[in-house]
Amino acid sequence: MRLLFLTMLAVLFAAPAKAQMSVSTFGATDAVECYRNAASEVARDTGPCDAALRDSATKKRDRIKTLVNRGIIHNRNSDIAKAVADFDAALAMDGGLAEAYLNRGNSRFLASDYASALDDYEKALRLGVSKPWAAWYNIGLVHDARKESEKARDAYEKALALKPDFSLAQEKLARLD
Repeated sequence: MRLLFLTMLAVLFAAPAKAQMSVSTFGATDAVECYRNAASEVARDTGPCDAALRDSATKKRDRIKTLVNRGIIHNRNSDIAKAVADFDAALAMDGGLAEAYLNRGNSRFLASDYASALDDYEKALRLGVSKPWAAWYNIGLVHDARKESEKARDAYEKALALKPDFSLAQEKLARLD
């Protein structure tokens, strides 16, 4: 009976300890903090991204994602050359990463390189970007910047067909009417 009791205690306490370790180490990584900074609309600190990329223990997949996240922050900081370098580095490691093309397109748009931005947005769509409405919206912005109202309208309509409550596209479309 005593052996059964000790075995039950071991089972009860073994599982939570293992789960607790994985939660604490995952939640404290620099790559996760970099992701949070990129997801925030106001964070401008690339420090956690830099630390994650310096860490030799950062796995290749996390390194690629961290480059994209740091590039997003560089775009927010108007450091377009560094942003493009990060997206290029991520694409050199995974040429099929649609989100890297979408975000590099944003860098090129910010640099007024509309032809290259359009190429990147279209490539992101071909590769199955996770938020295709964002790519269509950005394509609309390119056409707006080029004073191509009908093409812009078509792109905004495609964005709204994919995400009907997308207020930015609604506003742009209303402005064209």
